[in-house]
Amino acid sequence: MKAWRQAKYNEDVPAAIDSMTLEDIPVPEPHEGTVLIKTAYSSVNPIDWKVFSGGYDGFFPIKNFPYTPGFDVAGVVEKVGPGVTDLAVGDRIICDLGLAESCVDPPLKQGPGGAYAEYCIAPVDICAKVGDADFESVVGLPLAGLTAYQGLFTGCHNQDLGKCKEGDKVLVLGGAGGVGTIALQLAAGAGCHVATTASPAKFDFVKGLGAKEIINYREQDWGEVLAGQEYDLIYDCIGLMDDLNVRAPKVLKKGGKFISVANFDPAAKATDHVNFAVFILLSKKPDLDKMVAMIKDGKLKVVIDKVYPFAETQAALKQSMGGRSSGKVLIKL
Repeated sequence: MKAWRQAKYNEDVPAAIDSMTLEDIPVPEPHEGTVLIKTAYSSVNPIDWKVFSGGYDGFFPIKNFPYTPGFDVAGVVEKVGPGVTDLAVGDRIICDLGLAESCVDPPLKQGPGGAYAEYCIAPVDICAKVGDADFESVVGLPLAGLTAYQGLFTGCHNQDLGKCKEGDKVLVLGGAGGVGTIALQLAAGAGCHVATTASPAKFDFVKGLGAKEIINYREQDWGEVLAGQEYDLIYDCIGLMDDLNVRAPKVLKKGGKFISVANFDPAAKATDHVNFAVFILLSKKPDLDKMVAMIKDGKLKVVIDKVYPFAETQAALKQSMGGRSSGKVLIKL
């Protein structure tokens, strides 16, 4: 099978992307509790290229180079491993192969990641069936959707996160990105009053996803615009320390939550006024099943910025690095 391969860590991430090679490697065999997926689409997430630098090695190591990057996958079950009863050959599924789940020591049999390949191995308990849903409409859901859903509602890894409810005031920092676009819809769908930051060119875009108030981050300081409005939660997709330490205390009610998916600075701490938490999602089938149902019911959509052919995977990663996409960047095999 064809697979994109990364040979080693490189602190120069653009150079690491350039060094990726498209290789012929054996099709893996599913083992106990896993399935072999024939990949139809994958979707790009920033963590895909962030791990290239080695900066996450202390927490989520790559132990068997060369490896196949990528976490989001949509495809058809080609073969099932021993003990698998919940999925069958021919089932159409999506999953997030998982940073926390697959980048581990000792390494998994199938290695870390694996989505940027014609076939990949996934544990059955992270796979959600999508029925006749178009793969392009759902492949961007697993990592970004779970990140939004768990941060806003259910929590994960024993972390008490958002617990948003009707009437809550929620600010999404970076509402036009892959996670932000889903967070806006989920919060608005739960009956929250939703504000977000965006550039003027994207005002209509984020308004269409449920934002009631939009702050032009290029010309306005959201900490001043929303000061004193006692928001219940700030959902952070940007990761700036000043957002946490300077702006959030002006905007959140005392004890309000600042939930970040981007600020992993060790200096980022909770205070008496701001309840700070940063998290990595848990690849969890029940949460993914709920969002697949939302898509089928027309209550949620994955916004697509661009679809690249498999041969242009490096270009897709570089677009993600640019940080200006409106929604998800996909790869079609």
